[in-house]
Amino acid sequence: MNEVLSGDRVMRVNWLPGSDRLRGRCHCGAETEAEDPIEMWEWLLAHPDHPAGGPSSPQVPAELPPPPAHVVTDPAVIRRRSPALVS
Repeated sequence: MNEVLSGDRVMRVNWLPGSDRLRGRCHCGAETEAEDPIEMWEWLLAHPDHPAGGPSSPQVPAELPPPPAHVVTDPAVIRRRSPALVS
């Protein structure tokens, strides 16, 4: 059963398939996307004072840090490894 709420003060949060993103729509028509559900609901519940652009997102660094030493990223190295049986 899929019932959709109607009314003047309905707020919606939808998951964007294939991502970790959420899309929120306030009853005033403002929309935004965010990864953190808490930030999303805080933004929605702040009506009418929520910023038009949505919750602030953390800055993405220009250059990502190198992966930890224990992470192997070369597929050739992974293929050369012998399987280890754990009992």
